[in-house]
Amino acid sequence: MHVYLVRHGETLWNHEGKTQGAKDIPLTERGVLQAEILAERLEMEGISKIYSSGLKRAFQTASIIGDKLDLPVEKKQGLNEINFGIWEGLTRQEIGLNYPGQLESYRSDFGFAPKNGENLRSLQVRINTFLDCLIDDYGNTDKRILVVAHAYPIRILIMTLMGLPKELIWRYQLSNTGISIIRIKSQLNFENDSTYSESSYLLCLNDTAHLDKTYFL
Repeated sequence: MHVYLVRHGETLWNHEGKTQGAKDIPLTERGVLQAEILAERLEMEGISKIYSSGLKRAFQTASIIGDKLDLPVEKKQGLNEINFGIWEGLTRQEIGLNYPGQLESYRSDFGFAPKNGENLRSLQVRINTFLDCLIDDYGNTDKRILVVAHAYPIRILIMTLMGLPKELIWRYQLSNTGISIIRIKSQLNFENDSTYSESSYLLCLNDTAHLDKTYFL
């Protein structure tokens, strides 16, 4: 099985540097164009199934791709972006000013959550539930599965499938409509982390070659 992990297209809050989380922000015109170009890029990949977060920005991206590939999109709420609570709508600088020390706590303690928000352990549980179903259905097949989601769920998906320390989730970039591909050779045993790296291979990370860099980057 090949798993294609795609972050949604641009939103206004992406453009403004605001924290989105559970807020249901739609794509901008540029985000729609990104999704259309991505759909063309994926047209020859042989995708057979599309899963999407239930949030508008991801589902809109996935639907544009689904229309191009003539595939339905199945919503999975477990792929929704992490809920950032009272941080949502704020820039990183504003969070630092209004809630001093909380960003540092968030990065060092996976049990920490901003007020009214969600911690990374909770996200990990959601992602593991999704992966259990995905592996059960397609783990020993040659299917190509597209997952359209958000930065944090995709980071956790990559780290989990590759058996990498979760503390590394902030060490790489995920761009709007960037593609990451993981090939899974066989069933994974989620009770034994050593099987991740033995069974999964990262083929590309945050591929944005389909976008015109003079316009999008």
